[in-house]
Amino acid sequence: MNKKSFWKGFVTGSIAFVILIVVAYLNFFIQPDITLDQIKAQDLKGKEVSLTKYIGKPLVVNFWATWCSPCINEFPHFEDIKKELGNDVQFVMISDEAPNKIISFKDSKNYSFTFLKSNAKLSEYSIYSVPTTYFYNANGTLVKKHTGGLDTESLKEYIHGIQ
Repeated sequence: MNKKSFWKGFVTGSIAFVILIVVAYLNFFIQPDITLDQIKAQDLKGKEVSLTKYIGKPLVVNFWATWCSPCINEFPHFEDIKKELGNDVQFVMISDEAPNKIISFKDSKNYSFTFLKSNAKLSEYSIYSVPTTYFYNANGTLVKKHTGGLDTESLKEYIHGIQ
């Protein structure tokens, strides 16, 4: 191999790597702004639910999946905060999985938040990584969003910012 071929390959590979990192960052770490009326969901019995019905109190919307370990690991933290705050903040957990999977998970736990099934794949909202959590104020305006698992302290900080 000569030096010219090596450097051509090195530069081409470096450019491809940078493009890959940028695309991955944009798709997995930069979450889109999603308004409550954009989220199409149904309860676990199949009845359509408009998330605008939650306007009036701060709302935490968590996009998750039953197969997602970080999602399952953060649920006890959500439950602790929900118990601490009572009905002052609403929690809605949305998965795009089949209702029977969500119901089976829900029935095996004792969580007090609302579980919904998304009518669209999460990727249709440009959500490619779960858990992803959106925080809306009482007016229904998106205030913050977070990708990845949350612990109790982080969750408290985020919620403090929407109250």
